[in-house]
Amino acid sequence: MSEDNIFAEVDEDLRREQLLQQWDKYGVYLIIAAVLIVASVGGYKGYVWWQNKVSIESGQAYYKAEDLLISKKTDEAMAALSKIAKDAPSGYQTLASLEMAAIEMRKGNKKQAVALFDKISVNGADAILRDFAKIQAATLLVDEADAKEISRRVEGLNIDTNPWRYSARELLGLAAFRSGKLAESEKLFGQLVSDPSTPPEINKRAEVILSLIVKSETPATAKDESAPKEAAKQQATQ
Repeated sequence: MSEDNIFAEVDEDLRREQLLQQWDKYGVYLIIAAVLIVASVGGYKGYVWWQNKVSIESGQAYYKAEDLLISKKTDEAMAALSKIAKDAPSGYQTLASLEMAAIEMRKGNKKQAVALFDKISVNGADAILRDFAKIQAATLLVDEADAKEISRRVEGLNIDTNPWRYSARELLGLAAFRSGKLAESEKLFGQLVSDPSTPPEINKRAEVILSLIVKSETPATAKDESAPKEAAKQQATQ
């Protein structure tokens, strides 16, 4: 046997011995790690399967509830939606809660509808639906709540990047109008009318309110202008 072969065999034996030593020292941990990897992969796949199953079941339950509504079985639909709002994934929870709030609105149960919208505004599945719930609750309350309350409810929505900004400005303008803050109301509705991207229906309502503001201001202006004349007339007769 050549010298090179001898050194090669010795080197191979040393590597084998080192490997065995490492196995004796760390082998059990490698086994545990392998088991954990397999378990985690299996657990993740199981979780994904379970999520898909729950989502499909929730979707079926939601559409059954919608069918109950179409069939005018409101009480049964409310019971089904209530269960979805409690047990389903967050997306279906939000949809069910929105449907329940709409039912309460149609029944004239303003307090219950506002409570549902308030809950969605905190726990809704995404920001757009949370903001939508804020708008809906504020809309229900705009005829009775003061301007500060409406402002609090739509806080953060009256910005150019928010998709609900037009509704928020309309509500703020209405609240200001009801509170007698005509200059503030005129500014908000003027902003809506001058914005070409304002939705048509909101634009029409804004124009109506602006015309009311003008009419409400006109008598006061006329009265102010006639006051000096009346004073002068009275002074002349004295």
